[in-house]
Amino acid sequence: MDKKHKLVLAAVAALLAAVPATLVIQDRIETAERESLEQAALKIFQRDADLATAEWRSYEPPADKVWDKAIARAAISDVEMQGDRAKVWVDEFTTPYATDLSGKDSQPTEPYVSSHLFILESAGDGWRLTKDLTKSEFYDG
Repeated sequence: MDKKHKLVLAAVAALLAAVPATLVIQDRIETAERESLEQAALKIFQRDADLATAEWRSYEPPADKVWDKAIARAAISDVEMQGDRAKVWVDEFTTPYATDLSGKDSQPTEPYVSSHLFILESAGDGWRLTKDLTKSEFYDG
């Protein structure tokens, strides 16, 4: 084998060795970005669940109970990156809690699930909501 042939083979081998590492790094970046977007959506849902005017508070609590709090969770189903913005399809899972009449023994009640479409914009080390397209005529969810 001549020197030129060996050099080409070495370059190909180096490239093949670098591709899996690059893919792993890219996958980790995408996972971290997705988790960051999920955290941003969770903050939106929890903030809304904590409001005195939250929708779950408009329903009657279970018999002999009073409403206590609600805990929200978020699960991203799809992300479409658009430069420094992200179009995010996310599901909200909110579980209201009720206590006995003395305010003790907090128990979860039936959770509710809803789907949302958000446009989030990169803001420092996190994301901020720029548009809520959930009720938009363009969203089929």
